[in-house]
Amino acid sequence: TQIKMIELKNLHIGYSESILECENIKLECGEVYILVGKNGIGKSTLLKTLSKQISAKSGQILLEGKEIRQVSTSELPKLLSFVPIHFPHMDYVRAREFISAGRAPYTNAMGKLTETDSEEIQHAIDLLGIKSLADRFTSQLSDGEKQLVAIAKAVAQKTSIILLDEPTAFLDYSNKKKVLGLLKETVSKLNKCIVLSAHDIDLCLEFASKFLIVNSTTRKLELHTSPTKAELLKIAFNETN
Repeated sequence: TQIKMIELKNLHIGYSESILECENIKLECGEVYILVGKNGIGKSTLLKTLSKQISAKSGQILLEGKEIRQVSTSELPKLLSFVPIHFPHMDYVRAREFISAGRAPYTNAMGKLTETDSEEIQHAIDLLGIKSLADRFTSQLSDGEKQLVAIAKAVAQKTSIILLDEPTAFLDYSNKKKVLGLLKETVSKLNKCIVLSAHDIDLCLEFASKFLIVNSTTRKLELHTSPTKAELLKIAFNETN
């Protein structure tokens, strides 16, 4: 049987109080999962909990069958990569150097890149079609270009799981489509498990069939396959058209 990439069991997450819960959800490779819910309902908190930036209040998270609490700091970046909503501002860092940082979990203490590292970096650049951006400073890139560079870094990191916090947030329509299309391609070519939060319901329904919806009434996370727009709006926002 295929190993489940992410398993959530009786999970309660949040800061001082529990804001979101999840009884039993299993996420697999070869899928893009779109995380949808009202603002402030805990989508970012969930992604930060899955990437071990904050601890769950109770329950279990298994990454590739291993309890997250037992995954060491050095092991985690080999299992999971996280693309935050804001691209870090850095002067004088070229796109290729930024993408190279994705290889950090595999390099030696000197941080020297091997031939394999260089190949993985080039592979990520090619997959995302950003060869023309590779030698430009990241501070000179548009929001859409920065997003592609951030995804390339996650691809170069060679993890089975990629989490993205609102990767389409600051993009115009054509760049939103491009980013979602490239993420879908990454999943099919490299058999990843990708979880991303988004607000662009119509667009996401075109690109994906698996939705992680935070129920606005119960505050529970639910996994739905091919929901209609009406179903999605009802569950996530308690809206009826």
